[in-house]
Amino acid sequence: MAFTEAQLVAQLDSAATGRTITIQSLIPGTTITDCYAVGVVAPYAGRSRWVQLTSSNTAAQAATQLQTALTT
Repeated sequence: MAFTEAQLVAQLDSAATGRTITIQSLIPGTTITDCYAVGVVAPYAGRSRWVQLTSSNTAAQAATQLQTALTT
């Protein structure tokens, strides 16, 4: 895994408010990292799902992948 949970959280919530997207579960794998995320504020509010993140991505790339998944 090219990113850690802490790095991903830092990318998702750069203001450290703890209110954008909450990661409930992160299961690292060799090629895919499974993540269950819950959106807290718009445009993610009320959305939650399992998302498969590419394990070789950087934390910034994984955050973008997760944000996109929660808005589509």
